Amino acid sequence: MSTHIDRRTFLSYGFAAGALTFAAPLSSLSQVRAQDEYDDSLTPLVEIRADNSATFYSPSPDMGQGVDTSLAMMFAEELDLDFETLDTQPLRYSIMRGEDGNIAFRAVPQGAGGSTSTPRNWTLLRRAAATARQLILQAASERMGVPIDQLRTERSAVYASGRDAVSYGSLVEAAARQTLPEGFEPTYKTRAERTLLGTAQKQKVAKDIVTGKPLYGMDMAYEGAKVAMVAHCPYLDGYVESVDDAAARAVDGVRNIIVLDRPDPEGNYTYLAAGVAVVADTYWAAKMARDRLNIIWNRGPWDDESSESLDAQCEALLKTEGQIVRQDGDFDAATAAAATKVTRTYKLPLVSHAQLEPQNCIADVRDDGATVIGPFQSPSGASRMTARITGLDRLDVDVRYTRLGGGFGRRLSSDHVAEAVTISKEAGVPVRLMWTREDDLAHDFYRPMAHHEMHAAFDDDGNLIAWAHRYAGTPKYYRRDNETPETYYRADLYVDDFPAGRVDNLKLEYLIARSGMPQGSWRAPAHTANAFVVQSFLDEIAGELGEDPLELRLRLLGVDEELEYGQHGGPVFSTTRLKNVLQQAARLADWGRSMPDGRAQGIAGHFTFGGYCALVADVTLLDGDRFRVDRVSGAIDVGTVINRAGVLAQMEGGINDGLSTALGQKIQVRGGEVINDNFDRYIMMRMVDSVPEINVHIVDSEADPSGMGEMSLPPMAPAVANAVVRAGGRRMRAQPFFPMSA
Repeated sequence: MSTHIDRRTFLSYGFAAGALTFAAPLSSLSQVRAQDEYDDSLTPLVEIRADNSATFYSPSPDMGQGVDTSLAMMFAEELDLDFETLDTQPLRYSIMRGEDGNIAFRAVPQGAGGSTSTPRNWTLLRRAAATARQLILQAASERMGVPIDQLRTERSAVYASGRDAVSYGSLVEAAARQTLPEGFEPTYKTRAERTLLGTAQKQKVAKDIVTGKPLYGMDMAYEGAKVAMVAHCPYLDGYVESVDDAAARAVDGVRNIIVLDRPDPEGNYTYLAAGVAVVADTYWAAKMARDRLNIIWNRGPWDDESSESLDAQCEALLKTEGQIVRQDGDFDAATAAAATKVTRTYKLPLVSHAQLEPQNCIADVRDDGATVIGPFQSPSGASRMTARITGLDRLDVDVRYTRLGGGFGRRLSSDHVAEAVTISKEAGVPVRLMWTREDDLAHDFYRPMAHHEMHAAFDDDGNLIAWAHRYAGTPKYYRRDNETPETYYRADLYVDDFPAGRVDNLKLEYLIARSGMPQGSWRAPAHTANAFVVQSFLDEIAGELGEDPLELRLRLLGVDEELEYGQHGGPVFSTTRLKNVLQQAARLADWGRSMPDGRAQGIAGHFTFGGYCALVADVTLLDGDRFRVDRVSGAIDVGTVINRAGVLAQMEGGINDGLSTALGQKIQVRGGEVINDNFDRYIMMRMVDSVPEINVHIVDSEADPSGMGEMSLPPMAPAVANAVVRAGGRRMRAQPFFPMSA
């Protein structure tokens, strides 16, 4: 969905109810207009009140990545707001229909995913804030009788030599009447002038989180809403053959029981699974009634699918030929003439998002409109899904997003919205849809599983002359809008990833495993799998060549250069920046130092969505195949640092998430259903196994910022796997490292 309409960002502003509100629409309008020239189309980014208090309205949902704070820092820096007293709130989702009839954002793009919130808003928010500062300075100049170039701003006040400071709040009414100079273009603070960006700031809502304030979707209340719970069909694309609901209807407080049809198995998903919905006055009434339903399920077309059958299918596929998605040079000829050839296969399983907060959504479908409230990474997806199911105009759908109790890509999908909206529409009442942990693990858009067959060939001098990556697995783009089997590869193999551009003969091959499992974006999507494969393979190559793993990586990255990168995170991949984080992580870890028997270090580095991260893991072997990660040293380059505390928090979180995923996480399928649907069978890392010491070097960069939510996860598993081998342990080519039978 586009932002309204045109080429340049400008500031809209106005004065209403004692507050100056600013927004940053992309519009074809040629001049700013006062509030009274708008109806309700103004969506403020910041509200400055007469008492000098202010609220920043964050356009990106926060799921723990701290983006409500970092975006507020961008805005406050350029506007010179007092950050200590600045409040933050989610920006109300607001769209409009443009002159071309298409739906567009009224103000700024709204959503969070793919580590885009920071880079997407970098120029947009600073432009709006710098322009707002100009309006305030103009108002202050008139009041104080001092030229603008003799004024300065700081902590929500305007200062002039020999004069008392004037607060922003006292200037709001006059600022609302200002007109920008013809041809005005805002100027931004230089790096030396910044006082806020790059500092360490705690999350604005930290106190509310730890004191249990109602922030999350499950906290929300809605007048007249009943609780809805669904008995989901446990079988992939199965459906309800019959249901005996007499015992369920006998539960006090039950208001309705609704059968949900199976989504079209040949079409795109709305909600994920067929089922039977119970609508009741309370959670416990709905839960008790759901448990008393007597349902006969049709097992659907995938009742022979299992984890074992998926592995067998991938093994068989790798013996066939697939779709060549990139081919440079002649891989076969180069390999035939090579002095050294290395071939390995790596395996990664289906993985669940395992959010702390299970799926939930409030939906109120009426004849004249609908309201949906909940944890959404994509408010636009929630809007589109509601309109699709109800037939309402999207302008009649009120979407309100809350703080998310975890997202990791799971809430980019709007299946929870579809389910709640369908139930509300059928029941004729507002509903609060509530999932349990079992619902959440058994019905997810999982990270795809795959077997990766890797080939590398070297000449007599140890130069890499050929590389092949053969992917056989389930496609993330399965049943995705506007995707076909011919385009599935784009979500699972990023064709410009290393070593593209660094080897003359390169072949990437894609083979599709047939599966009924829903799949989707999972933190650092394909990077989390491919980094494990490539970075593990590099260490195995280093062993074959008798070369230090760090030196091999630096040598293969080659000369300092920016290579074309067409996937998300581009348009370029800098070998310089990746080499630098590898070297900085090695320096921080004292790479190469002598270590006792049974202890060693492993290294890995990866480019993810515009950011560069390298990790060195120190491990100690324990009894059997077990090991302990003693320390992780990491270097991160995400361009200009916004919130130093946020970068460190995301580094630490991604490192532990990457380790947790590698150690034990695996969705297991048997007979077409997920069989490990709670944490006693889906193994998350316990605190005792987390990394006790994490040291981080943040690169001091002047590049535009990238996001930070996903960068440290991809290199963690290979760094650990590589360390284990160097300590004398087994090579772990499959995740999880310690699988558990369910």
